[in-house]
Amino acid sequence: MRASKPVAPRQNHRIALAFSAGFLTVFFTMPSPAFPIGGATFKDNAPFAGCYTATPLTSSDGLLTLAGWADAAATTPAAVWQWWWILGIDSGTGNGALLDGAEAMTLQFDTGVGASSIFFLYTGGIGGTVNNLARLSISGFSSDPQAYEIPHNAPRISNLQYASGTLTFDYLQDNAGDFGQLFFAHPVAGGGRRLKITGAVSPNGDATSWGAALYSGTWQETFGQPAVVPVNVRHNFTNTFTTADGVLTMRGYADTNATVPANFGTYLDQCFGVYGGANTGAVDSNECITLQFAPGFGLSRLEGIYSSGQVSLSGFASDPGFTDPAGGSFGATYSAGVVSFYPMDGGRHIYFFTNRAASAGRTLRVTVDPTAGYQFAISEIEYSSVHSLTAGDVVGNSGSSQTAGDGLLTINAYVDTPGTVPGSLYQNVDWFGVAGGNNSEAIDGTESLALQFSGGAGLTSLGTRYTSGQVVISGFASDPGFNDPSGTATSIAYADGILSYTFNAYRAPELLVQFSNPAASAGRSLSLHTDGNAGSQMAVTRINYAFAPVQLSVAKVGSDIVLSWPMGTLMQATNPAGIYNEMTGVASPYTNALPGPQRFFRVKVQ
Repeated sequence: MRASKPVAPRQNHRIALAFSAGFLTVFFTMPSPAFPIGGATFKDNAPFAGCYTATPLTSSDGLLTLAGWADAAATTPAAVWQWWWILGIDSGTGNGALLDGAEAMTLQFDTGVGASSIFFLYTGGIGGTVNNLARLSISGFSSDPQAYEIPHNAPRISNLQYASGTLTFDYLQDNAGDFGQLFFAHPVAGGGRRLKITGAVSPNGDATSWGAALYSGTWQETFGQPAVVPVNVRHNFTNTFTTADGVLTMRGYADTNATVPANFGTYLDQCFGVYGGANTGAVDSNECITLQFAPGFGLSRLEGIYSSGQVSLSGFASDPGFTDPAGGSFGATYSAGVVSFYPMDGGRHIYFFTNRAASAGRTLRVTVDPTAGYQFAISEIEYSSVHSLTAGDVVGNSGSSQTAGDGLLTINAYVDTPGTVPGSLYQNVDWFGVAGGNNSEAIDGTESLALQFSGGAGLTSLGTRYTSGQVVISGFASDPGFNDPSGTATSIAYADGILSYTFNAYRAPELLVQFSNPAASAGRSLSLHTDGNAGSQMAVTRINYAFAPVQLSVAKVGSDIVLSWPMGTLMQATNPAGIYNEMTGVASPYTNALPGPQRFFRVKVQ
């Protein structure tokens, strides 16, 4: 290793990321893509720990590649150096354990993830007497990452500003040597992007030089199913949070009756609850959080950590179908609109709700056992359309068929393509496939999955993880209007009812591709499979669908009026405002003889 250079003089204080004492000390990690989906503490995790190299370093999950540069334009490679608890750049000048001078560091995120936090250490201005401020810049964002600081011991980050893809902020060197915790409420802004960190002396201080070092970073999914995670709500910032799509509004309260508003509180980017009480990042015994869903959308997944005691969710219209395939709870019950369960061992656990209609358009209330010391710390809330089938709906790992809660989609597993020989569905955490082949948790080799739609419903999006090779979907009546927001798909082609695309996304993040023309699959049976080549596979996370637009056609044939429609039930009324009544025993085309009383018609498809 290169001979060490002296680190700029900083006081060495003990560093601790302490949470409230009431939190359980047991930490159990499930083998799942939980939030945050990945991260690295550079002093501990390979390949960063103890490194000294000019070669770019990729995290063990393959989702982050970090590189050092001798110039701010990031064109001349320089050594990445991890020393003690810090990670910096040694370009041959300045301090080898810090990012300083004209040096730069880049963080290249894999498609499907973006930065959710960056922790700095031994950072700030040097040489000043009043205000040792460094001006740090992080460029490369696709939009505003909505950055904010959660102070550790004392505030260090200030003057956060975003413009044209670049975030700038001042960082105070206060001789405490502790963390500067920078979080991003909008991780999608860094999804698949190459972020570049540079610095300078801040014009707001009197420092003569500057330095920065990284301690850790985390990343979260950016192109998966919409969800609420801790960094979104921010610590002690607001008591009301509404998702960008307007589907879910959450509110925090300091009482279990939801009458006294209280801000949300978070613990880093791991979990959130209500600020105050025994634990500021959890729902305590005298607190609650309400979840208000828009019509047509309901709770599909709830993830918790550091939790104990009985957790209750009230406000369901019917049994929401609580499932816990990984066994992270006990004593689950449902009665009179309330689901209750006991989380296990304080670990991270995922709970699914197979009947989204039970919470669609409803307001749920999350509370815990009033006994002192109990809490529920939320690490994710996911919601879905009532017209969906998710991995959480796939019950057990032995059946060959599964029907969505609304009855509009049935999937069938086959060991061959096209499907003639039934196979078995196999679910693991939040993805599923067909048992057998090279991977029992994915569709591979000759295997296929049949998607049978009914009632005028058609495919609108498909979610997958661990997917590589060519994906093939056959059985469309017309072009389904394929779109991949992540930009991962290549070789996209449609012809004669068959859509194919290549998807090299073999890592953990969920990616959703979209279909703008549900009429192309409405009421049809689709076959989903790979090209059969070695290494090709897909692990399905969800299938979303919607009713295709229905056009009621009117034609005059002689002295009659003929009405035609592709699906649904014909209804009639005597005036445009209704009341419309269903017409029994009527099928398309329907002939309405003239003359007769004036009537108005429409078609009901739901």
